[in-house]
Formats: sequence, structure tokens, C-alpha cells
Amino acid sequence: MAKLDADGLAALARSLAAEADLTGVLSRVLEASKTQIEGAEHAGMTALSRHGASTPAATDQLVLVIDDLQYSTGEGPCLSAAADHEPVVIVDDLTTEARWPVFSPGAISHGIRSMLSFRLYTDRVSIGALNVYARQPHAFAADSVHAGALLAAHSAVAIAAATTSADLLAGLESRDVIGQAKGILMERYKVTPSEAFDLLVTASQNSNRKLRDLAAELSDTGALVID
Repeated sequence: MAKLDADGLAALARSLAAEADLTGVLSRVLEASKTQIEGAEHAGMTALSRHGASTPAATDQLVLVIDDLQYSTGEGPCLSAAADHEPVVIVDDLTTEARWPVFSPGAISHGIRSMLSFRLYTDRVSIGALNVYARQPHAFAADSVHAGALLAAHSAVAIAAATTSADLLAGLESRDVIGQAKGILMERYKVTPSEAFDLLVTASQNSNRKLRDLAAELSDTGALVID
């Protein structure tokens, strides 16, 4: 296992920057978590949104099971790091852990004894948490915590940048689709761009559907129900 020193951090930063999308960034982060954090057997990402917590990326099914236990019980190291804003949550042995009395027995039943969770955040927003898991108790030493904290800091910046890029691309795609739909309506009804947009808005409100979805359907099929 390579040590995450200055050269390793530089290489990691370059590899994250080279990824073209958010999926690639998350995959690279989880791969680095398993190779750079001593003792890590499994890795996953907890993401926060207005809908709650979820796991957008995981190395395997076991991570999803353990995370679902946390989300369903409302407690656990991932949530402590992500939602409670604890920078690092260290779990040496879940069999002697008193912080999460409901979650811990469930995780133990699936063979997990040790965990590390690192809060992912930038100066503007809390993204979630980077989590690693091990079957052995006391699997993580001080070097593991240090490497994980460095990895989490670089990962948060890369994830935030990739998310911004994804949002920008989605916005551009929506604008293009709506523009195509407006063009169809302008030709069909001999209306101005503003009037065509108003027709889309009216159809969206009447059908209780998103404007972009209606525009995409119109562009694909030529059908639009306004009344």
C-alpha cells in the first residue's frame, strides 16, 4: 500500500482533475480510499441532499447494506460525520461502541467491526462523508486517519467541481431542448419566442410536469397538450 505523501497527493489531485464527470471522480476516490488508507477493506460515499442521506458510490454491496442501516436507524458514523459535521469519526470496535446502540448490532451482524468516516466539505457547503470499513477490530491506526483526512480534503474539492460541471451541463442541455421546443411552437402557431415559451409554461402547469420534460417530448414526438 503506497503512502499518501506529498508526491502521492499531487498524483491523486491530477488523477481527480483528469476525470471527465462526477461518476469518474467518485470511482477514483473510492479506489484511492482502499489503496491509500491502511486497513480499509470497503469504501463508500454518503451524500446529503434536501431529501436526506444516500450512498451514490460504493465499492460493493456490503457498503450499501451498512449505510442503509444507518439511514433507516438515523444513527451511525457516516451520519455523524456528514450531518453532524464531525471532521473525523473513528470506530475502533463496534462491539464496545456506545454511541449508536441501534446501528452497531446490525453492522456487527454483517461482519463489520471498524469504521472511519471523514466529513466532506468545502468552504461553501457540506457534501457528505467518505467512509471506510473493516471486518477486524482496531483496523485503523493514526496513519490511516491522517491519510483519510488528506484524501477527504482533496476529494471534497474534486466532487464539488465535478458537481458544478454536471449541473452546468444539465442546464445547457435543458436550454437546448427548450430552445428546440420553442422553435417548433413558433413555426406551428406563428408566434414569437416569448409567446412560445408561455405556451410551454402553460402546458407545464396544466399537466403538472417539468418544463424540460415537456420540451423534450415535444421535440421528440411533436405532441403538446396545452389545455
